[in-house]
Amino acid sequence: MNKQKVVFLFLALILPICIFLFLKFFGKNEFSVQPLFVDVYPEIQDGCQAIQALPYHIPDSIKEQLPFENDSLVIVYTGEITNESSNLLRRIETEFMQFPVVILMLPNTDKTRYWKNCIFFLRNPFDVVLLDRKGMIRGQYESAKREEMDRLSTELSIMLKQY
Repeated sequence: MNKQKVVFLFLALILPICIFLFLKFFGKNEFSVQPLFVDVYPEIQDGCQAIQALPYHIPDSIKEQLPFENDSLVIVYTGEITNESSNLLRRIETEFMQFPVVILMLPNTDKTRYWKNCIFFLRNPFDVVLLDRKGMIRGQYESAKREEMDRLSTELSIMLKQY
């Protein structure tokens, strides 16, 4: 009986160590932020043009109007600026100040509403979109919710590690 306890104790200690070492040397713990609208067409609202091809990229005519640099990520805010959303976006801006991340706050105009509905495909309550340097949409967020801005912060960190 004593030998069985020793064997059982030995296995109970060795098995987790073996699993840990296997995962340490052969496992990958990586996350990625996949682009939206790669395999699925977005819902098109009335007054918007149909998407011709997938994966979806914002049109070059729109991309030229955004402050893209060689390696920047662009956060576009299309909603009405409230104290809470302004504070949350300021926190994101401060956190990623030394990285190539540009935050663009668009005024509430007809052009911005067109971009929101027909270019970025933002549905209420979403009013923030994350674009990569290729012009692909990487995420849609609600600026008034802290959890959504935390998700934006996390996804930015992941994307900056990848590039």
